[in-house]
Amino acid sequence: MMPYPNRDDVAAELIIRECGDRHDFPAGDLLEPTGTERAPDGGTVNVRRTACRRCGMVEVTRWTPPDPSSTAQTIIAISTRERPEPGDVPGILERSARITDQEYAAYLAQRGYPSDLPPDRRATATRQTLNLDLRIRAGQLALVGKGDDLSGILPAPAGAESAGTLIQAAPGAVLFWPDLHDGPLDLAVAIDTSDPGPDPSYRHAAELSCRFHGDVQLREVPGRTIDLPPLPAGYADYRLRFHTTGPRALLQAWPHPRTRPRVLPPPHRT
Repeated sequence: MMPYPNRDDVAAELIIRECGDRHDFPAGDLLEPTGTERAPDGGTVNVRRTACRRCGMVEVTRWTPPDPSSTAQTIIAISTRERPEPGDVPGILERSARITDQEYAAYLAQRGYPSDLPPDRRATATRQTLNLDLRIRAGQLALVGKGDDLSGILPAPAGAESAGTLIQAAPGAVLFWPDLHDGPLDLAVAIDTSDPGPDPSYRHAAELSCRFHGDVQLREVPGRTIDLPPLPAGYADYRLRFHTTGPRALLQAWPHPRTRPRVLPPPHRT
């Protein structure tokens, strides 16, 4: 099911629509792969992904690599188009910021969505920090929308996204896996209006995107429920970066258009 659209979705749709079919793909060798995939028969398929510089639309070309022992080869390449994640659309942050409440409400109304959403407070919000003493059981900690249960993430559904072994996300719910299986966890939480940057003092760090309505709670699994300050953009996609080292961890959250999960490389894992 298509999730309820937020301002980033609207901005991405407008940018892609304005680009139309006039895509600006970088020049290059069409059959120079940027990666590989495994074919159903177990073989290897070459893949070339190229993003439009105006709207981020991705042209994906797939072909079977030639047999090096054969002198005559016919290569059949098939190209398709994939819509980008909003966070991969050039200029989306600036375009999203220019969308007024009236334009957003009109977009929702045209598509039959209700418009009674939490307000976007990024213009006035300040950084919120908390230091929490939690009890970890079975190595798990969850973040969910206020009043929601854990059914969206426990057990993790087949479509859940993962950023390494530290974070899994389903719609409106995130599961974190700190460095300890059972015991006290010193968790710092920082909710910001923009990316505060990773903290290199932690051994492990990973991040992914999740959509929330603005009010969220941390859940010990099982255990206490802890209300967090309202998220600054209201209904929006947020980037969650989780750091962990032994009995301490740091969770950073800020509004950002959805993009792919990422495990942070060294030196953030020192």
